[in-house]
Amino acid sequence: MRIKINAVAAATAMVLGCFSTAANANLVITEYIEGSSNNKAVEVSNMGGSAIDLDANAYKLILFGNGADASKPGNTETLTGTLAPGKSLVFHNSGAADAFKVGNASTVTFFNGDDALVLTKDDVVIDRFGKRGEDPGSAWTDPSDANFSTANKTLRRKASVTTGDTVAEADFPGTNNQWLVFDIDTADGLGCSGEVACSSEATPGLLMLTEYIEGSSNNKAIEISNVGGSAIDLDANVYKLTLFGNGADASNPGNSETLTGTLDPGKSLVFHNSGAADAFKVGNASTVTFFNGDDALVLTKDDVVIDRFGKRGEDPGSAWTDPNDANFSTANKTLRRKASVTAGDTVAEADFPGTNNQWAVFDIDTADGLGCAGEGTCDGSVTPPEPPLPETGPCTGCETLTPVADPTTFNAEIYYSDIVSGEFANAEELKNALSAIIAKEHKQLTYKQVWSTLTYADQDPNDDKKVIEIYTGTSISKYDNQTSGSGVGKWNREHVWAKSHGFPSESQWGYTDAHHLRPSDPGINTARSNNDFGACKDTGEEVLFNGVGTGNYLDKATDCWEPRDEVKGDVARMIMYMDTRYQGTDTATTQMPDLVAVDRLTTADEDSAPLIGTLCTLYAWNQLDAVDTYEQNRNNQVYKYQGNRNPFIDRPELVQEVYGAVCGDDPNPVLEVEGDIVTPESVTEGAVYTIDASAIKAGEAVTLTYKWEQIVAEEKILVGNEAILSLKAPMVKADETLNFTLTISDGKLETTKDVSLSVINVPLTLNVEFAGTTKVTEGDKTSITATVTGAPEGTSYSWKQVSGDTALFTATGLTLDVTSPSVDINQVLVFELKASVDGESFSQSVSIEVLNAEDDGWTKPDGAGSLGGFMTLLLPLIWLRRRQG
Repeated sequence: MRIKINAVAAATAMVLGCFSTAANANLVITEYIEGSSNNKAVEVSNMGGSAIDLDANAYKLILFGNGADASKPGNTETLTGTLAPGKSLVFHNSGAADAFKVGNASTVTFFNGDDALVLTKDDVVIDRFGKRGEDPGSAWTDPSDANFSTANKTLRRKASVTTGDTVAEADFPGTNNQWLVFDIDTADGLGCSGEVACSSEATPGLLMLTEYIEGSSNNKAIEISNVGGSAIDLDANVYKLTLFGNGADASNPGNSETLTGTLDPGKSLVFHNSGAADAFKVGNASTVTFFNGDDALVLTKDDVVIDRFGKRGEDPGSAWTDPNDANFSTANKTLRRKASVTAGDTVAEADFPGTNNQWAVFDIDTADGLGCAGEGTCDGSVTPPEPPLPETGPCTGCETLTPVADPTTFNAEIYYSDIVSGEFANAEELKNALSAIIAKEHKQLTYKQVWSTLTYADQDPNDDKKVIEIYTGTSISKYDNQTSGSGVGKWNREHVWAKSHGFPSESQWGYTDAHHLRPSDPGINTARSNNDFGACKDTGEEVLFNGVGTGNYLDKATDCWEPRDEVKGDVARMIMYMDTRYQGTDTATTQMPDLVAVDRLTTADEDSAPLIGTLCTLYAWNQLDAVDTYEQNRNNQVYKYQGNRNPFIDRPELVQEVYGAVCGDDPNPVLEVEGDIVTPESVTEGAVYTIDASAIKAGEAVTLTYKWEQIVAEEKILVGNEAILSLKAPMVKADETLNFTLTISDGKLETTKDVSLSVINVPLTLNVEFAGTTKVTEGDKTSITATVTGAPEGTSYSWKQVSGDTALFTATGLTLDVTSPSVDINQVLVFELKASVDGESFSQSVSIEVLNAEDDGWTKPDGAGSLGGFMTLLLPLIWLRRRQG
């Protein structure tokens, strides 16, 4: 079984060119920042001499994460608008510090030092950062520069580089490193190309409120600074600071101060309350400081708002506060404008401080920053802002939680990258891969911390002071959590995978895993007990709550619990999460056994076993009750405090990939058949044979079709489409195995069967007869002709002499012409005929007797024909005669 997670892949295949000869060579990646936490940004600049109309072509900046090649693009930013010469576009991570928030937030900054960025025009590469298709480990480095790294550094393109690097798959940074290295978290170059920090030069009018003090008694002051790069002539226009007290709107201005003189860059004007302590008496006394935390201040130029503090037209009560920062208040605090803020807030009636709070908070009566812009003290030392108060536990006895992950920056493609477009041999391999992913950043909560986690995870979307109970659906006050005593009118923590089923100890990670813990009415929780989940509505009784049916059913005879329809999918995905998270692979850390969801109700004897049912009923519930926004938010909130996620909520299609096959919903279904294929164990080469699949059936009256393919090397060759395959065995040089694949189909589903059989090689044997004179006198000629019976088509023939004195001979096909050599005595010449075909051969020999001819004047002695001793005596005479002759 092969599982290819095509459905999981978030990216669509896309082929990008490697060369950019037709592309605009003046758009270049000029700065890359990979800093601490989410301090990440990338800058693209127009290095040419004319403006670029980015809308005239498709300009894209694409992230290729974790070694992804061109076919697997990640997060993408399409560039729009017109970019003037020398100007830059900046994309930053939404979770970065304020200093990095230049330009626009973008997910293309979800890089970690080992991810490539590619800039394209109409899908043709015009520049790149990193090497596409390579995962360098933690970062790309340069052996020639120990300081260079793509992790924990700010890198700026050298000023000499004005055209892009168009080979996205080339080594990076290469032999000619084009990047200058700066310390981690250096952000002062964002927004302008070049090797140095951006100029601070600004236009007159960048006048801002930079400090606000509302202290004890009359300790009040307000500071205005020139944060630009050139002096401001305050007399050239009418600059005013106006107080709007007690919710007064624009038509009812209060005390005001007109600004005069010249204010140099970086300098400040301060107005203080005349009754303040001496430490606050910087600058001039002014009635514009008659504020009490609930009054707005508006800075104008020629009656146009250029900055504000507070919300004009609103009385907040005692002060403006920030729900995201419990320490922030406009009463009894010193507030300094964050250094990253370089432009005024020009909407005086907007909410204050808004979603992007621009103010750093200091203790009451802090005065050492008056007279200079910035977050630090005026003597150069830095007094850090008081750390924000931790989130207050929102329920009785709740513990304060510190977030360990940011759901707003979560990227599913990166989180699940190990299984996106992955291939796994079976569902269990995929499940193991998922388990490793969701275990990686899992932080173990204490059981007390679970209270707090549930108040966020299960918060009522319509009332942030309440949570929703899983089985009743009741919205109940967060503060009504049962910490002791009676549970009537309270809520407690329900272990959806009953803790007695494998993890009864609080030290075990599953005991406090918030992904399966839900608020529940204590009475209903008790009724559910540790029963398995199953379809028992028809056999059980409906569970009541306050005398009213809840839609939950309990069958006490079988220990089966069926939850209400609205949460059946939630329950299914929680059980599947637990079954996947705890595979028994990290027992040393989690102290957890391998949890197994089984497709049956467990027995009383298995109450303490790490088992729970009923898997395929849960599978059906998952399909019945799809993931909704409530469940998605719950996944985010648990992730925020526990650090890991439920993959079956993020990617519901994974349920079928992991559990579909065992529940009759195989994502890759096959035809179920019975019967065997009849095949011979072996067949002789050249013989006809059959392979018979006619006994295979797929049920009554099911018509099957067949496709026989022979596997040759790595190719499949179609050889038949009937149940019975009849073929002739090929001629082989040695014994050989033939491999076939039979695909059987009923028109909708199909299955395959593999068949092998041996072809036995038979050595080549021929019937050869020779005709011709085989006894000749020396010097005579003779012809021998062979007749071969049974020779295959294409047989070739060759002759060679194998013994005797060397004779002159020629051979044509089956005919041998020989001129016999001179011999001293009679002898036999042996010639061999070799027949060859398809790499095999057969040889047959023929003998020719050559007779010695007698010389003139010589008579053979009596007995010369015998082999007696007299012949021995004559031999020297024979040799002598021949020498003399």
